Amino acid sequence: MFRYRLALEAFTALLCLLCSASASDAIIAGKVKSIRADNRDFVLTDAAGKDVTIKLAENVVINRGGKESQSDLKTGDSVCVFYDKSLVTWTASYILVQDGDSKNWTLAHGTFNRYDAAKKEVSYTDESGRDWTYSTVGVKVFSNRTEIKLEEIKIGERVLAVLAVIQKAGDRMSLKSLVVDRK
Repeated sequence: MFRYRLALEAFTALLCLLCSASASDAIIAGKVKSIRADNRDFVLTDAAGKDVTIKLAENVVINRGGKESQSDLKTGDSVCVFYDKSLVTWTASYILVQDGDSKNWTLAHGTFNRYDAAKKEVSYTDESGRDWTYSTVGVKVFSNRTEIKLEEIKIGERVLAVLAVIQKAGDRMSLKSLVVDRK
């Protein structure tokens, strides 16, 4: 009996370790196929035509044209979704609807590096290890849905960047906002 209990405890510990190690932030783009409000989830069809079900986080942010809400997602929307990818479920914390003024916006995430107030620039390192620097002119910064100052972001904090493609400037990216999710 003791051996079985010990084996069960070891298996449980391994399962907990695998679940916590496998959870990670990711971004996926596609089209909303369906929404199930009662389940707080939606089905997204990605670029490869694969359907995935994504749950909505308790405090999900849905950005449509620069306006944020928690309930402005519609069937047929082209979206870019920032989500927590675990073994069991994918949970969206930020959804960028790509239509109208935000048609050419996208999401990126990484680790905050620095804010240079004199140059009015901010930089972060993306998941691939590449450094990005953007102008901070007109950029909004949020922590847990509350607007904060750039100076309040700490080096090493995880950030989500909302980016706009400026087509007139040779498809250069422009930073619209930075989001820090603090628990």
